[in-house]
Amino acid sequence: MTRFVILATPRSGSNWLCALLDSHPRILCHHELFNPEGVHLALSQRGKDWVLGDKKMQEEAPLDLLDEAWKNTLGFDVVGFKLNLGQSPLVLDEVLADSAILKILIRRRNRVRTFVSEKIAEMTGQWESYPDSAWDDRPKSLTLKLDELNAHVARNRDFYLGIRQRLEDDGQQALELEYENLGSEQLHRRLLRYLGVDPDVALSAATKKMNNSPLHRMISNYAELTIALSGTELEQDLLEDDYQGDADFGEHGQ
Repeated sequence: MTRFVILATPRSGSNWLCALLDSHPRILCHHELFNPEGVHLALSQRGKDWVLGDKKMQEEAPLDLLDEAWKNTLGFDVVGFKLNLGQSPLVLDEVLADSAILKILIRRRNRVRTFVSEKIAEMTGQWESYPDSAWDDRPKSLTLKLDELNAHVARNRDFYLGIRQRLEDDGQQALELEYENLGSEQLHRRLLRYLGVDPDVALSAATKKMNNSPLHRMISNYAELTIALSGTELEQDLLEDDYQGDADFGEHGQ
């Protein structure tokens, strides 16, 4: 049995990635097993009469929950889950130390979009998106604080740098993906080859776009930020107004 873990920051497209992988007939891909809000199973397993573990196990014996995830394969050849920034440092250390566990890193190139998307999710409590999702209470615009944006960018950067350094020190490698390319069939085949399954199986996931407006319409102090970010590494991220929206399932706390 092949084991894998998806390592991500909030609003990076990792739920979309989980759903894509879980659509393969040989892959069982859970979502956030160590989310503080609960143990999030694979979409294909939700609503069924079985549990992997509960919040008590998650909090008091996270490595036992991890063992249960590996044991309960349900007949699948490839089993994995996603772990977000800040979730269960003990489990993170365990999976990073185990070279037999395949590592997938997913990030989002547009750092301003990532921040805006996370702020909206925090305000609304809506972290997942499905075709029948209703968002009547989504804010029409946000006022962004430059210091919060910079801190958010630094936090995410340090998370990925720390994982890369840890893996490099141990002589391990990871498959790195970007949210913006998750719709690519070429990327799907690359991902499936990495996991050792048939790369020609089509992956699919029902999605609904979130935060579908260009940034200049979503940020109330856009003009002010344009001046503040001029000449910085975030300037181009802010100016990407041709963006098509978040075609993902949303991200848990993640």
